[in-house]
Amino acid sequence: MKNYREFLVGLFVCTILASLYWGIHFLKGENIFSNKTFFYAVYDNVDGLTISRPVTVNGFRVGQVSNISFLSNHKANLIVQISIDEDISFSKNSMLEIYDSDIMGSKALELQFMPGNEIALNGDTLIGTIATGLTGEVTEQFGSVKVGLDALIVSFDKVLKEVNNLSNSANRILVSNEQKLSNSIESIEVLSDILSSQAVNINKSISNLASFSDSLSTVDISSISKQILILSFELETLLAKMNGVQGSIPRFLNEDSIYNSFSSTIKNLDALIIDIKENPKKYVSISIWGNHKNNDR
Repeated sequence: MKNYREFLVGLFVCTILASLYWGIHFLKGENIFSNKTFFYAVYDNVDGLTISRPVTVNGFRVGQVSNISFLSNHKANLIVQISIDEDISFSKNSMLEIYDSDIMGSKALELQFMPGNEIALNGDTLIGTIATGLTGEVTEQFGSVKVGLDALIVSFDKVLKEVNNLSNSANRILVSNEQKLSNSIESIEVLSDILSSQAVNINKSISNLASFSDSLSTVDISSISKQILILSFELETLLAKMNGVQGSIPRFLNEDSIYNSFSSTIKNLDALIIDIKENPKKYVSISIWGNHKNNDR
């Protein structure tokens, strides 16, 4: 009886231990009753990959990461061990790619089948790669945005400096020309006062201009233009008569004999005037006593 109880206690303890072992592996995502095959991949950086992260094929889980350790070299490379639960076969050229499994950046492994003649066996080493995840893309995009933002900040800083320099220049101009500016403002005020005082006269001038414009609008332009045409026609007729052969003026202008006689008369008249100036006694004799002599005679 005593041995029977000890047997039951031992069986109970073994069952508890077996259940505990199975539960721990179950929580790790491992199936202790399946035939597992193990493969390896070497990475320079596992990018946050941890043990028990899933291994998928086209999004379907086929295993998990079972161990991560350093290689026995001086390059600090990491070797990742995976356990495959499913009965699948693939070539040794296949790759184990680390990727982001969610938007939080959690890492997982994707088993990518590649063509090849040699089938991978248990314990073989596959090619390890790292995919550009969502966080990496965001980081790259943010990097380009940051570069553009830095350039924008530099340009904005230059604009602020230019505005500051312009403001300083304007202040210096205002300070140096403060008296002139004050005089200009006073002149404008005086001009404004003058305009205000002459507002009545300006209004009268505007009214006169309006009246003159109204008067012009009432003028009979057509009759004036007709009178101008008549005057132009009469002037043209007069000029035609003057240019004709029968008139005195054309004869005087066109006949050489009349012109020559008129020119000779003018020359004789000039000679007579010159002789009178030179010999006035020849033509005019003025004597007080001469008159008595003539009377006595």
